[in-house]
Amino acid sequence: MSKVSLRLGCCFYLCNCSQTGTRVGVLASLTLLLVGCGPTAPLGESTGEAQSSTTTPSVSIGAPLYTPETVPQFPPLRIGPEPIVIPNCFVQYEERQQVSAEIDGRIELLAAPLSQRPDGRYEWQPAEGEPILYDPEHPHPNIVFHPRDPKRLYPYWRLREGDVVRAGQIVCLLDDQLVQTRREAAEKNRQAALEVRQQAQKGAEFAQKKIDLYKDKPDVIPQSTMLDDQIMLSRFLENLAQVNQQIVKAEQELKEADLLIQKHRVTASVSGVIRNIARWPGEFVRAGDKILDIQSTDKVRLEGQLDVQYASRLRRHMRVSVEPAVPSAPVVSLYAHRQPVGGIAISGHTDRPLVVSVGLDGTAVIWDPNLDQAAERSSLGHNLPHPAPVRAVACTPPGGSRQLVVTGADDGHLRIWDITNPEQLPTQPKAEGTESHLTAILAVAISPNGRFAASAAGRDVFIWDLATAQKLYSLPLEHRDTVTYVAFTPQARLVTVSRDRTLKVWQLGRDGAALLRTFEHRAGLVDVLGVSPDGVRVLFDHDKNRLDLLHLEDGQTIGQVAHLSPNLGFATLAIFQPQTLPTDTPPEQWPPYTVATVGGEGDLKGAAQLWHLSRSGGRAAEIARLITPGRSAITAAAFSPVAQHPYFVVGTEKGSVHLWLLPKEPPHRQQGHIVTIDAVDPRFVTVRVEMDNRLLRLLDKSTATVIVPPADKRP
Repeated sequence: MSKVSLRLGCCFYLCNCSQTGTRVGVLASLTLLLVGCGPTAPLGESTGEAQSSTTTPSVSIGAPLYTPETVPQFPPLRIGPEPIVIPNCFVQYEERQQVSAEIDGRIELLAAPLSQRPDGRYEWQPAEGEPILYDPEHPHPNIVFHPRDPKRLYPYWRLREGDVVRAGQIVCLLDDQLVQTRREAAEKNRQAALEVRQQAQKGAEFAQKKIDLYKDKPDVIPQSTMLDDQIMLSRFLENLAQVNQQIVKAEQELKEADLLIQKHRVTASVSGVIRNIARWPGEFVRAGDKILDIQSTDKVRLEGQLDVQYASRLRRHMRVSVEPAVPSAPVVSLYAHRQPVGGIAISGHTDRPLVVSVGLDGTAVIWDPNLDQAAERSSLGHNLPHPAPVRAVACTPPGGSRQLVVTGADDGHLRIWDITNPEQLPTQPKAEGTESHLTAILAVAISPNGRFAASAAGRDVFIWDLATAQKLYSLPLEHRDTVTYVAFTPQARLVTVSRDRTLKVWQLGRDGAALLRTFEHRAGLVDVLGVSPDGVRVLFDHDKNRLDLLHLEDGQTIGQVAHLSPNLGFATLAIFQPQTLPTDTPPEQWPPYTVATVGGEGDLKGAAQLWHLSRSGGRAAEIARLITPGRSAITAAAFSPVAQHPYFVVGTEKGSVHLWLLPKEPPHRQQGHIVTIDAVDPRFVTVRVEMDNRLLRLLDKSTATVIVPPADKRP
């Protein structure tokens, strides 16, 4: 006897006994209800772990709804020593230079010279973006020249707080006219002394030649003449020594002048960001007065807390890895909805995938992101009008002959739209479902072959034929509460997620569906739990800080996406990026899954995180953190299914839609080393890590995760 029929029988017997007033019958009925219906967890409780139950289909469902793919065989998960993870490490810039005046003087320029390119042109390289070239015809307003450079030969970049400078670069010029005058005088004295030395050297050479003429013939020249010639040579040599002394003095004066001039040109001793400008051009400063601060960005210190039981596994100077969590802003945004966005989907057009966002204002906007900035393509959205709020949308995957959009609205109607031709988008649906749900449709999905759809409203889940808009059948009412998400798998199965804190897997046939297994005891905080593109894995919300990667065949937990900090949590959705692998790719070369999650309140409000998660399981690594403008809460999200156009789109509670480009490569893991391990209290130790920041460019006061490798894997 099935569990459902047993429950119905128990309830029927209970009602009959109550009508007769037989107390014994009521007690027997209660006993039968508790024992026969089996143990069930109350809806408000969770055991904290996924429990799966497998059901053997008792009815014939016919041939598979579509041709199922084989289940891929993954390499086994290797169990070994786990790394130590120190989350949410606080990033601090390690070095800071207080740029001060070395001598008294008036500030003429607070600027840095532009660098000269091989072609002779000058440019300024900002912290981000392309270099700014100096164009004499149309100079940048931030490019200035020295007051004593009338020909405007040497351009400077006027510095402001936030500008990035390099070590050794000039950042401030003081008035050095007096020193320049001294240097010019010293240079003239040096040149005059050099001329005198040249004449003295010639005189000495001539006197020596004359002496050499009769050196071997002493009887030819009188002795007095020989003495006079020796005296003349000595005088020339004396003059030469005196002039050399004058040259040394002049060169010393030149060096002193150059040193003073250098002191008038204040330079940066570290590379970094300018902070706290204290003095501006025109102001007089004395030696030692602060002009500005430079916060070095080349080296950072990360500080985090770790449970004290792991302290014995840490050592000073131990090598560690750093996983950055650099926040990024969207590259394109659309503001087309007046109410929250209910769903996001992206079409399978291989040349120009379109974003479809649906809102509670009754709009379904088709939008071309046009990332290539093609002139003939409009950036305005096209509305598919609906008479009721729209909460669900799905698009056919790439490869189909027709590109369809399926929407589900609060009126319970399923609508099918043909958007095959982006230049002729429809104003009316191609078809509507032959039947309607009695309540609002919250979730829709399209099968991998693009021929079938599933819709969920309340506890009802309908399977549709998209070609005819006919309802094929309904799934049995196994869920005890509203279904919030449905997803097809390549194995002709359907995964349903419900607010009854269960996740169910169904085998789909031509004539009906059979429940294969149920995963119970979800936390119930994430309404959308994605299925991997190969159909073998599913995400499961274990609690607010942890998502488990489950094997759909047996419910085994093989991986995790986790926040180790109590003030970070998951909410709303967790989905996989679609991926298509060549059939001949060996398992050891399979790339990791890319998973997107959304944060709830706190530090992750309005943020989506991208993770890499090995197909064989293990710990997920965060690769990107995407922040919505104004930190608007995210209500829907989708990955582009087209490999040539990788991007990620979210919709928010404010009705805005934002797009990010996906990183082409995983972020580089930077190596660092532990410098201190301090006991904070009996529960935690503070770990400080130093790291070269020239590659990652972590921001001051940002966060990152430090990974201490297992003992047998330490580099």
